[in-house]
Amino acid sequence: MALVLSLVGCGTSKKEDTADSAHSLSDSSQEKGVAYEGMVKEDGSASTQQVILQNLKQVEEDADAISFDEVVLLTKDVPILTAKTREKLNVDEIKAGTTVTVMLVTEPITTRSLPPQIPGNSIIQILVPKQ
Repeated sequence: MALVLSLVGCGTSKKEDTADSAHSLSDSSQEKGVAYEGMVKEDGSASTQQVILQNLKQVEEDADAISFDEVVLLTKDVPILTAKTREKLNVDEIKAGTTVTVMLVTEPITTRSLPPQIPGNSIIQILVPKQ
């Protein structure tokens, strides 16, 4: 007696679906972002690649705006630039008391730790006024 098994897949495969999803991924990675401003609590640290900010608030607040009393920005692979010339800076050049502008993606990822942390993939760039 022979037993025959047949597997049938549900759905169809279209090459254009794959192309569309790849296109939408590239579009979402280039989104404009939302500007936030906050004051640096402690000097930036090159060893930990992070900056601690106080009072991080959306520049143009709307009803859904998020804000943080204190937050840690994980700056690995994040462009840190001077606000006027867009000259590249190192994280340890960000000094306590400086007000910085942080461009975040529209819906940034945050940890539930205290203080919360925002990873680099949610940070588009950090703009620092020239000191």
